[in-house]
Amino acid sequence: MIDQLTDRVAIRAAQSARTAAIGIASFICLAVGGIFLASAAWLFLLTVTTAIVACLIIGGAFFGIGLMMFSLMLLRIRTQKRLRYEAALQARAAQSAQMAGGIGGLLGLITAFINGMNAGKKARF
Repeated sequence: MIDQLTDRVAIRAAQSARTAAIGIASFICLAVGGIFLASAAWLFLLTVTTAIVACLIIGGAFFGIGLMMFSLMLLRIRTQKRLRYEAALQARAAQSAQMAGGIGGLLGLITAFINGMNAGKKARF
């Protein structure tokens, strides 16, 4: 039993290490390629426009890309929070369903009835 658990942990660690290595290598390649593309765009823009306009164009492009990446990150964080919240609600509902029998279920039924009656009284004005 413990051997299976340690094997699973070792496999997951190896997979995570491979993923991290691939991610680091791809980041390095993207960074070097981005530097060369930015310098090529800089040289091209210098032949077409002035230095200040070239700075504005390249700076604006990087700033815009950064804003898009930041908004995607925030969207991903919100999605993960929502999924965690829904999982917690499902776990709570499953726990409540398990407690539905016996005295806990009877108390829940009585509480729901009283809440319904109070909501009905408030709705009448």
